[in-house]
Amino acid sequence: MGQLVEEVKLWNTPLVGAYLLWRFTQGYCNGHPHGDAPIGLLHFVASAILTNKTLLKPISNRRNDLQSFARSFEVSKDSDILLTIQERAREKREYTLAAIDIAIAEGLMVWDADSGKLYPRDLTKRPGRKKSLKGQIRDDGNKAEILGKWFSKHDLSTIAAYLKAVF
Repeated sequence: MGQLVEEVKLWNTPLVGAYLLWRFTQGYCNGHPHGDAPIGLLHFVASAILTNKTLLKPISNRRNDLQSFARSFEVSKDSDILLTIQERAREKREYTLAAIDIAIAEGLMVWDADSGKLYPRDLTKRPGRKKSLKGQIRDDGNKAEILGKWFSKHDLSTIAAYLKAVF
């Protein structure tokens, strides 16, 4: 039971969310054909996915794109989980806003008020020994980056169609 409590604490920490959204933003910018940044709204969708183990599990480099990700739930006859993304984004609104605030305050991201886009900042200082991320958080960060790359290939309406949501 102790491990379950530890996982609940982990997912309810906006600090971890800030890291995951930063990695998502990096992936988006690196994957976008013109290096553009994602609009803020996409961070709410990403947060809904990245904070759910069932939605997070099929994210890997073995999949080509967002369409393949969505199709994986239909193949496994678990397509109902996609229908929860919109509600999860709504439920996680405060968490996501807190995570974005932390990311901006800590210098991980910059919000462009004119365009509504969040830009990642490069870290020049790497964490020292005994201060590096735990394995699970690091792995989830890699998945966040992959999700960002997938999102960067589509516009908002296509993302919403694949994920069966209305934003």
